[in-house]
Amino acid sequence: MEENNNGTAKKPACDNCKDRKTKCDRGSPCSSCVAAELECRLTRRAPEKRQRVLISARYDEAIENVDRSLQDVSRSLQKLLHNNEWRQQPQNDSPAPFVSNHLLDTSGASEGYTGDSSFEAHVRRVADTIKTAALSLDLSMADADFSATHATQMLHTPDNKNAAPGSSAYPSLSQVLYPELDGRTLPPLDPVLRLLRLLHTEKQRFFIDVPVVSEQEFEELCQRVYFAVNHYSLSAWIIVNAGLYYLFLSLSPHHFSQIAVTGDDVQEMLRLLSANLDAAIQSIRLCQDPSFQWCQALSILTNYCLKCGRSAVAWSMISSASRMCIDLGFHQLPSDMGKDISRKRSIFWHIYVMNTGMAFTLGRTPSIPQYDIATTLPSLSHATPGVPFLYFGFVQFSLIVGEMHIQLFSAAAQQSSPQARADNAQSFAAKLAKVNNDVKRSLLATPVDAVFENASILVDIIMHCFVTIAYRLAPSNEPNSHPLQCNADCINAARQALATIVRGSQTLGQRDLLGWTRFLNFLFSLVPFASFVVLAGNTVASSSAEDLALLSATITAIEPIATSSLPGKKLYDACQSFYQFSQFAVARQAAFANQTLVSSHGPETPFPASLGPPQPSVPYEHIMAPQDWDAVMNELDLEIGVGAMASFVEPYIPFDVSLP
Repeated sequence: MEENNNGTAKKPACDNCKDRKTKCDRGSPCSSCVAAELECRLTRRAPEKRQRVLISARYDEAIENVDRSLQDVSRSLQKLLHNNEWRQQPQNDSPAPFVSNHLLDTSGASEGYTGDSSFEAHVRRVADTIKTAALSLDLSMADADFSATHATQMLHTPDNKNAAPGSSAYPSLSQVLYPELDGRTLPPLDPVLRLLRLLHTEKQRFFIDVPVVSEQEFEELCQRVYFAVNHYSLSAWIIVNAGLYYLFLSLSPHHFSQIAVTGDDVQEMLRLLSANLDAAIQSIRLCQDPSFQWCQALSILTNYCLKCGRSAVAWSMISSASRMCIDLGFHQLPSDMGKDISRKRSIFWHIYVMNTGMAFTLGRTPSIPQYDIATTLPSLSHATPGVPFLYFGFVQFSLIVGEMHIQLFSAAAQQSSPQARADNAQSFAAKLAKVNNDVKRSLLATPVDAVFENASILVDIIMHCFVTIAYRLAPSNEPNSHPLQCNADCINAARQALATIVRGSQTLGQRDLLGWTRFLNFLFSLVPFASFVVLAGNTVASSSAEDLALLSATITAIEPIATSSLPGKKLYDACQSFYQFSQFAVARQAAFANQTLVSSHGPETPFPASLGPPQPSVPYEHIMAPQDWDAVMNELDLEIGVGAMASFVEPYIPFDVSLP
């Protein structure tokens, strides 16, 4: 009986009792089924096999990695607690905001360990515990090289050197957190707020020179960076630093009392912001996802590098911005006038102007194809008098220069006949002169504000320089002319360009020498300085004392760039060498003229017989070929061939030697 009871107790309930949720006496049949007149059935299931849980072979190794990470976090937390105890000092009224290395938002990253589920749950639990402990501390008192984000990422980041490059591991700190910006600070908040209030009463040059960000947008970015409730991007940080740099740079002494700063304070903040921008340049990665804000940041950095004389870095920046514009489709925007489309249109044309000018100056191919542009020109409505016409001049010059590159200096254009290229050159020169006359006529009707006087001078110089380059391809209209002498229109344009530079140095240069230096760096990055070479050649050919004096005045005017940057020094040294040779040639001609007896029996040609026409070895017929320069400079000992120097000043002068 006892055995039967035990067997009944071990017998499972029948199927009907399970379905009806009634108590089963486990009989055969059971009493419930008998009372309900149901067939008592019992379905027996196959017993489940026991399964052995296999632990990953890397379990021990991963445990050790977590143990090391926990020890590091423990030491860091102790350090935080220690700092929180003894660094209880009162804060300044306007503290300098701290830019830590957790600059970017990393919320989209995936978990680091992908092993067994039990181990992953354990890691998450430990990570959440330590994250809660870290966030409960006052991180404003913490050391500069540690943060709560750093603490939690030490747990999530796998310490596996053999991981595959394409794995879903959490990105390393160097990839995401930009260590170059670690410890960087911004100017104090109080003068920055006063400076932003000044934007509501006075128009600032920064928003005219770099029309890629508006005053309202800049204020919002400053608020996002200074009061960083959420993460902000590196591009936003660049725009804020660059904008503040130019706003403080453009302050006049009478503004200092409004901002509550001194001249020394402004210089200190400029040094701080300049160091931040240099660090930001080092932080930019090769592969950045294209975005509107990155186009803004790269445009502003290009402007900063150009004015500092760093043309190589500026070319990298503007090339990246140009590629982003193409990727984002800014070169083929619709023609509607919506606010968002207008912003994209403005930034596209600004990038196009910078890219085209730099490409022409450096002898490179523009990054934005001229034939693929469908975006219309931006609106010319603007509150500041004269500014729309200056902007229109810059854009029109760039469009003409883009066509000049295709029809005059490209590889395909050089295969055409010299006469066809000369005809095209005269056509381009006429277009440039017409645009410049239209701009001047508009400015006479609507005078430009004195603050933007340098922009008006820049447009004038650029026009004369480009006209000089275009006319240089046309042969001289004088019979039996000197090989170094261009046609009269080219020489007149060169004189106008140099004379405008000299006048600018006497006005802008006298008021602000640093501003004049930045102006020259910007100018010679957007247009080749062929005007100096052309006038030097004419001085040698004609022995003109007036042209020699203009060359001397130009050397004095551009002297500040010799100490501002290495490219500026190279350009100044090349111009100095051309001037010295022109001076030598004029003095030699004067001495030759004094020898009346010798000159009366000498040849009647206006230049020595050795200075014949260009040799057939020149790839195409060209005024001022390197052989012509080298032939007349044999008596002057220079460290570099003049053909190479001429090509350095303008990349489209052909030469068959390499620059040292």
